[in-house]
Amino acid sequence: MNHLKQAQLKKITGAALGALALMSATPAMAAVIDFESIGPSIYGGTETLSEHGYTMTVIDTPAAGPDGTGFAGAVGDGNDPFLCAIAACPTGNASHFYMGVNDGGLKVTRGDNAAFQVSGIDYAFLAPVGGLPSYSWGQLTLLGTRIDGGTIAVAYDFPLLDAAGNSPFVSNALTAFGNVSLSSLVISSCLFDGAGGCYSPLPGSENQAQFAFDNLDISAVGPVAPVPEPETYAMMGLGLGLVGLLSRRRAKAAANAAATTAAATINA
Repeated sequence: MNHLKQAQLKKITGAALGALALMSATPAMAAVIDFESIGPSIYGGTETLSEHGYTMTVIDTPAAGPDGTGFAGAVGDGNDPFLCAIAACPTGNASHFYMGVNDGGLKVTRGDNAAFQVSGIDYAFLAPVGGLPSYSWGQLTLLGTRIDGGTIAVAYDFPLLDAAGNSPFVSNALTAFGNVSLSSLVISSCLFDGAGGCYSPLPGSENQAQFAFDNLDISAVGPVAPVPEPETYAMMGLGLGLVGLLSRRRAKAAANAAATTAAATINA
């Protein structure tokens, strides 16, 4: 192989390595968990839902322990007038949304168990019965586990109920989480005890800490696939370079053959 061809091969290999490196380092795009791909259904503790590469595990009431399997969640359609018979459905959401019921919660993780960040959520109180006075009955609670094993806990008061006893959906930018990389996020709720505390379950009022949420803005952190070792890059790059060189040789041979055929035809 002459020096010109060696230089061409090195150039092709370098370009291939650069392209492969960029492809492997590209993180997943931001997603919005909005439950539109999940049909209305009910869920017991330990059951899972999946959307946009994220797994959501339903958590039964804490009193039942981590392996509780009682009714603890549902995906509802805000357009369904029969969605809530006894409980007071939230207002202001005509799409699918998640409902945590009976003191339950929902644990969010990435499907590949890698890190993610959160930057926004829509939420409301799911009143256990209709016609309650217009108070803020409790809080949405978010417990994130950081990738270093630490935790970050944030709570937001539920909006006041409207005159009919329903809670309107509100949006929160989740600025408290900043750019913290998480391995999991548990979404749940608590009820005020009237003495400055908020509990789930509230003693004497079990199965009444309920919530609804939608449009969880979430972003993957880091590569979404294993990054090949440097030796693998070299082999792949060399392979691409050889394929390119072989293609050019074949094209040159075909052109020479065509020229020879044309010359023979003219001389005939």
